[in-house]
Amino acid sequence: MSATQTRAGTQTGTLSKIVYVARKVEADLLAIIDTYSYGYESWAVKVMSDVRVLMDEEVIEKVSLVWTRAGTNEVLDAYSYRVIIGGLGVADDRSGNIRYRSELVGAEFHFRVEYKPRWWELAPADKKDIQDRLILPWTTGGVLDYSKGRWESDKTYSKDDFGVARDRFIR
Repeated sequence: MSATQTRAGTQTGTLSKIVYVARKVEADLLAIIDTYSYGYESWAVKVMSDVRVLMDEEVIEKVSLVWTRAGTNEVLDAYSYRVIIGGLGVADDRSGNIRYRSELVGAEFHFRVEYKPRWWELAPADKKDIQDRLILPWTTGGVLDYSKGRWESDKTYSKDDFGVARDRFIR
């Protein structure tokens, strides 16, 4: 006799919603890479592919695009995208409005993912299954210092009941 176990998320949406919303985040990321001449376009496409997998598995709380002062953990600027599941009537803004800031030219750029408690509750085999579908290796990031600024609501990207709320860190 054999038994099977399935891993099911709580979202009733489809992958098309996730792709739609993730493409807007990807557009912001590509605008940043283009604006600051980072030249990481292929990396950005891989990162966002992984983000779509994590969103589909409902294990991602938010992603952040962060600049820190070189050699420190002091945040100079950041965009945070908090995942919204079941958010009926959420606005769907246009992506973009990423402004050039000369003080970020020498800064270090980071892409971060924060997991939902669901990720930590998954069985090791389920985590491995998800990790095997990711393109990039993901590692633990250090603590960032946000003490010299504040967060402001910025935009929302959504399709039906799935979306992300973009917040901006301002110094």
